[in-house]
Amino acid sequence: MSQISLEYRNVFVVAKLDVNYNPEKTAEYRIRGTPTFILFYNGEIVTTTVGFMQKETLVEKVLEGLVSVIEPPLTQQQADSE
Repeated sequence: MSQISLEYRNVFVVAKLDVNYNPEKTAEYRIRGTPTFILFYNGEIVTTTVGFMQKETLVEKVLEGLVSVIEPPLTQQQADSE
């Protein structure tokens, strides 16, 4: 996780929650198994994935989740037509 955090520090933030010391958040996010990966955007949950996965797979899921909620910037042609 720390490697992903460093490599993508300008794209997204990685945070860890110790479920043993945070039962309120564990219940709030309905964490039933570990590891659980939750992607948030603007404070809202975008996706939740439970279970171990390779680094590349996790990064791919995060980026796919972000693409699904971030509106693409207008192209110059679109901006000119408005």
